[in-house]
Amino acid sequence: MKKRTYENVELRKAIENSGLEYKDFIAMSLEKVQVKSKKKRIRQKALKKVLTKNEVAKEILLMGQGNQENKKMNKQELAEEKGTSLSVRGLPVTFLLKLGKKYLKEEDAVRFYYNADKEEFYKNKQLLEDVVETESVHLEPSVLAAFHEDIKVELDKRAKK
Repeated sequence: MKKRTYENVELRKAIENSGLEYKDFIAMSLEKVQVKSKKKRIRQKALKKVLTKNEVAKEILLMGQGNQENKKMNKQELAEEKGTSLSVRGLPVTFLLKLGKKYLKEEDAVRFYYNADKEEFYKNKQLLEDVVETESVHLEPSVLAAFHEDIKVELDKRAKK
């Protein structure tokens, strides 16, 4: 009986060369495909899809390499920014969009979040978070204070739950 393997030898070598562990690659690929199920069978099917699509696998490898390089830089940036701004990471998309529409109406990530024609922005939460964090720094001081207050209120609400 033939043993089933879904691995691509070239892909396995590329993963090893990138410095990523195979477990990390699998976790990132399941996250990329947005598999939330804990059932083994469903996770295996999703992983098989990722492994058969070379474009997705290459994108995950690049993302993994970028993550390793950015981790070092992010630690330094977080230490610098800790006192200056609040993080919007982990907040729900609906809240981020409300903030964006209230304070950052002209930003494309906010305007086109639910527009399927704009693939770069369509349901791209990471980009939305990045834009809200980076562009909020450019707000006027009075508007920035209101922006920070809204975030604090939301974070306090989430902390109570």
